[in-house]
Amino acid sequence: MKYNIVTLQLLAAAAAISNNGGVCAFTTLLTTQHPAISSSTAQNGVRKGSVMASGGFGKTTAGSGMSKGKKGMKKKSRKAPSYELKSGTKIQDVLNPDIFADPNTIETIKTQIRNGEICVIRNAFIPEFANAMYEELDDTDAWSKNEDYFNDGYGFKHNNVYSKSDFSPLFLQANEMFETEETKEFMSELTGRDCSGESVGAPSYYEIGDHSLPHTDHVGQRSVAYIWHLSKTWKAEYGGGLYWAPEPLANAYLHASFNTLVLFSVTPFSSHFVTSVSPKSKGNKRLAYNGWWHSSWVPKPTDPIEEMLASPEQRLTLTHAQIQSINDMLDDPWAPRIQPPERHEAVVDLRRNIMEELYPEAKYSPVVLN
Repeated sequence: MKYNIVTLQLLAAAAAISNNGGVCAFTTLLTTQHPAISSSTAQNGVRKGSVMASGGFGKTTAGSGMSKGKKGMKKKSRKAPSYELKSGTKIQDVLNPDIFADPNTIETIKTQIRNGEICVIRNAFIPEFANAMYEELDDTDAWSKNEDYFNDGYGFKHNNVYSKSDFSPLFLQANEMFETEETKEFMSELTGRDCSGESVGAPSYYEIGDHSLPHTDHVGQRSVAYIWHLSKTWKAEYGGGLYWAPEPLANAYLHASFNTLVLFSVTPFSSHFVTSVSPKSKGNKRLAYNGWWHSSWVPKPTDPIEEMLASPEQRLTLTHAQIQSINDMLDDPWAPRIQPPERHEAVVDLRRNIMEELYPEAKYSPVVLN
């Protein structure tokens, strides 16, 4: 299996200036991995709400049911936040300028994500913001245990804060920052994906025994996934590693760390999972803030989708909901029809290409002895 690893080491000549006027100099590291994309399988069309594609936020539409949440401890009084994001803050305002002001680094990130690779950015955000988010995650007691297992083999067990009523002011401000139009425009330009729809994000905490089995995140209108790792005392032996399945084993593990931003384009090939957290992790927390940017486009019969999706690269950017919309145009007798008939046949051919490219047949078959 072919792969390469690109590592850019940037010595931070400039310093990040904190709110109180102090100076914090640090070294930035960007690591991006080039995986050979593995195939996934789907028989007889798109699986609506595939559980193995979901990957979080307790939202599933197939399998054994909705995830089960159980509240944690009684809430304690919160201390005053150590950092505040002003209204209208965009992601460019809090990203590490030593990384994102460098045109070559930006081009590397763009290339990696457009190639379907995982992009791992060390020291991604300015340190005062990252430290404040870590403190909020470490301090919160609003965690709910989310756990469920499904008929197709997918399952998960982890702690989250999903209810906005339980969000601290800084969590709400972070969500607002990820949701601004300027942020979504920046991410669309960076990733080559449509990020103009909603943005959702939430805190995550994995404790002993927690895990998330293989999935792709390819659900609904999810377009680009982000995981902002915020664990300060984590070791590889504690488990809880993000395993990027398309990558060879030697490079597939991304262990939890502090202020590391992971980005990837959500497709049927973005298979990954989180390994079980070991008992050795006792007294340590695997903390993160993660979510997705979504596409806002819903295909309509009047859209020139034959031209919009003419190449395999364009078809690879389809969300699960967009594929289902194309299926509905062709299969749902109550849906608006594609006219004229010649266009209808062209979209039938387009759908065939989509299914063959995004949901190929398995490369293996079981050996059956009669």
